[in-house]
Amino acid sequence: MTVQTTRTKTLPMSSGQKGGLEQAHTMLRMVLPKGTSFEFLTQWDVNLIVNHINSTPRESLNGKTPYNVALEVFGEETLNAFQLRRIEPDEVNLTPKLIRFNH
Repeated sequence: MTVQTTRTKTLPMSSGQKGGLEQAHTMLRMVLPKGTSFEFLTQWDVNLIVNHINSTPRESLNGKTPYNVALEVFGEETLNAFQLRRIEPDEVNLTPKLIRFNH
């Protein structure tokens, strides 16, 4: 049995080639600006950040959120197993205050 894979090369400083990954990184940096230490982040913090990022609609998903797409594909049980939950649109917070005020 032979398995073929396709590798896509991107240039290090060409953010336009990385699409969704670059957008997610930008959102992460909105919450955790450059220079922020990750040393004291808990799993709870990481889950909270991921849930807020994944509850933000994406143009590339026709206005859907990554959470809603994952819900359609994997189902609620799987998302619950990973402690993923939907954040209401008016509650999404992509600022450093998301983490600072939850301790």
